Amino acid sequence: MNSSMRKRFIFSDVIVCLFFLASLIIFSTISDAQSQSRKVTHERQVRIYGEDKVTINANDSFNPNQYYKAVGDDHHPVKLNYTNINTSKPGRYALTLSAKNKQDYDKRTVLIIIEEEKSVQKPQVEKEAQPNQTPASSSKETTQETAKSSAIQSSVTSAPIEPSRSEEKSQEPLQQEPIEITQETLQATPEAVKPTNEAPPQQKSVQQPNQIALLGTSISYQNAGQGNGQGIINSGSVAATWGGNPIQSGTDNQNTHFIGHNPGVFSSIFSLSAGSPIIITDSLGNATTYIVNGIIQVDDSGRDIHSGQDNWDQITSAGGGERITLQTCITDTVNLIVFAQA
Repeated sequence: MNSSMRKRFIFSDVIVCLFFLASLIIFSTISDAQSQSRKVTHERQVRIYGEDKVTINANDSFNPNQYYKAVGDDHHPVKLNYTNINTSKPGRYALTLSAKNKQDYDKRTVLIIIEEEKSVQKPQVEKEAQPNQTPASSSKETTQETAKSSAIQSSVTSAPIEPSRSEEKSQEPLQQEPIEITQETLQATPEAVKPTNEAPPQQKSVQQPNQIALLGTSISYQNAGQGNGQGIINSGSVAATWGGNPIQSGTDNQNTHFIGHNPGVFSSIFSLSAGSPIIITDSLGNATTYIVNGIIQVDDSGRDIHSGQDNWDQITSAGGGERITLQTCITDTVNLIVFAQA
């Protein structure tokens, strides 16, 4: 009786121990699986990059993919979904963006401000400026004609002042003053006309502000930043700053990232090579020369299409010393990047 009880007790102890051991193994396996799934989820997290507010002009072509990028933590682009807005009417619109992959989902709501078109005013100013040049030239001609007529009048009036020979002696003192006045008038006339002849040499060649000069061409640009850069280059034949320091300066020891269309104002950068000079003037006309030291091709997330290296920070960050980065599109998904250092 005692031996059978002992056997049952030992058997039950063994069963309990095996149960606890199996429970520990199952618990540790579940914990490892959860931690791994969390790690995978974190590694493949999706994020939508871009400004919270974008300003464009009415009737501008607007594609959210030009302003916002959805990228996973592995730096691979993720498809961006978005709602439609009417860009033909000025106003403030909420744009909903979303992106997801198998492990994560991101959603953002941003503000799109559509302003009235202002580009129509430029041709009017140019047309008004041209007629103003004619009166200016006519005023100079009028000045010259007035000076000539005054000189002729003074010479004509000097003739009647001369007395007859019989009265020369009595009127000699009176003749000296008018003669001196006439000479002064004749001498003063050339001085009045002098500025007209000397005006052209006084003009000095001043470098235009906000210009990118390369390979014999000059490209205008605007200081914009990520919020407005794409809208500016879409609205006209002009480049714009996007990443880095959005205000170009040759003395801030920072990177400024310029964007421009191809075909368009940035088509010429395809002819650049290592060692090519690029001269950029700031908003005050101060020029800085940069030398090309790198040319690569990247996808929309900044990865080199040949090596796979991530260049996003080098392209869009402000660090790295006094330098510039030029970017234009080759295809819808591939971009040309030109690096240049001062």
